[in-house]
Amino acid sequence: MKIFIIKSHDGSILGKDLEWTDGTNANLIFTAQHRDIALNQLIELNAKNIHLRAEIVACDADKKGRPTLVLDDTARLSEAPANTDQVSAA
Repeated sequence: MKIFIIKSHDGSILGKDLEWTDGTNANLIFTAQHRDIALNQLIELNAKNIHLRAEIVACDADKKGRPTLVLDDTARLSEAPANTDQVSAA
C-alpha cells in the first residue's frame, strides 16, 4: 500500500502535530492515504510559511500503516560516515 508524507528541503518530515520532526518515530509522522490530502496539507503549510520548500513523497506502508521508506532513509543517514576532513577549494 502506498502512503504519502511531506518532507522539507532539509530532510525534516511533517509530524501528526504539524511540527517538523526527524522521522525516527514512524508513529508520529503525518501520513495520507491519498495524494490530494497531502497536497492540501502542503498548501496550508505554504500559506503559513511562504519560504517553505517541501515536497510530497510517496512511500510504502507497513502492516500498521506507518511509512517504511522513511525508516530506511533515516537508518542510512545515521550509518553514513561523516567526512569532515575535506576542505573546500572555493
